Amino acid sequence: MTICSLVVFAHPEKTPVVEGAIEALEGTEVHAATKEGKLVVLLDHPDRTYCSETIMGLNNIDGVISTSIVYEYFE
Repeated sequence: MTICSLVVFAHPEKTPVVEGAIEALEGTEVHAATKEGKLVVLLDHPDRTYCSETIMGLNNIDGVISTSIVYEYFE
């Protein structure tokens, strides 16, 4: 089991689109989003490789500026 929390920084005008794209991914949940483009994201999945690939893939979503991992739990 892997649980990660992230802050995703997006262009403010694209925040709703980025939020929808993140929510569409398996094991992801957006817990908060601001008008300034900051999103708090939880990623929960049994496969650690999937989590790593998903985190890297978030940067490929149109409108994402960067991602910062805040916490990781791996069991």
